Amino acid sequence: MITVDALELSFGTGSQYNKVLNEVSFSVGEGEVFGLVGESGSGKSTVLRCLAGLYQDWQGRMRIDGKDLGRKIDRQRCRLMQMVFQDPYGSLHPRHTVDTALSEPLKIHKMNNIGARVSQILLKVGLNESFRYRYPHQMSGGQRQRVAIARALILEPRILLLDEPTSALDVSVQAEILNLLAELRSRDGLTYILVTHDLGVVVHLCDRVAVMQNGRIVDTLASALLSNGGATHPYTRVLVDATRSYTRAPTQADGMAAG
Repeated sequence: MITVDALELSFGTGSQYNKVLNEVSFSVGEGEVFGLVGESGSGKSTVLRCLAGLYQDWQGRMRIDGKDLGRKIDRQRCRLMQMVFQDPYGSLHPRHTVDTALSEPLKIHKMNNIGARVSQILLKVGLNESFRYRYPHQMSGGQRQRVAIARALILEPRILLLDEPTSALDVSVQAEILNLLAELRSRDGLTYILVTHDLGVVVHLCDRVAVMQNGRIVDTLASALLSNGGATHPYTRVLVDATRSYTRAPTQADGMAAG
């Protein structure tokens, strides 16, 4: 469904020249969840921003259903593909209610039954009508992210671009959002490209994963291989080992509890 072929992006000129994407290529099947992982600065979020139309000076080729994806954002692109950002508080207008945030895209695209569509999408993401006229500061982080997901889904896209959708949330809320995304994908046949640094999230949600380093994809494998020791690329193994070796230092409270 999605094909990215030799995607490149550079910023600056002369001594400020920085090539942030280098020959990035991958494909994603319809209904698949495809992960992009790597350390900070590896280029994974930049790939999403190119697909979303937020960066337009890229080189290469991107296609959806065999049709070339242009550089500019247009109505068709918005109806087909939407993005969910890392920080729901930053991505929602602080002076707009949930109703305004969800109604505005429908008005721009001249869709009918706006009130009914807003009510339906709120229920779909696990929020009731009481949230409709709340402002972002009146909701928890998890509730705000549900609204952000609802806004991405309100135009009924086929593809969601997920940029670290749980990293700004409390650990107790992360699983709820991941389960919601899994449920939406299963029920509506959505296709996801998920950017994350958390290999646990990859194993939970993704079918396949591409590992990025210094603006390149260095490995592509089934996500199950990350948890069962099947990764063979040296850098992928470094990421897996780093995740496994991380342990929280015991505190005095832990010792008292154990005693």
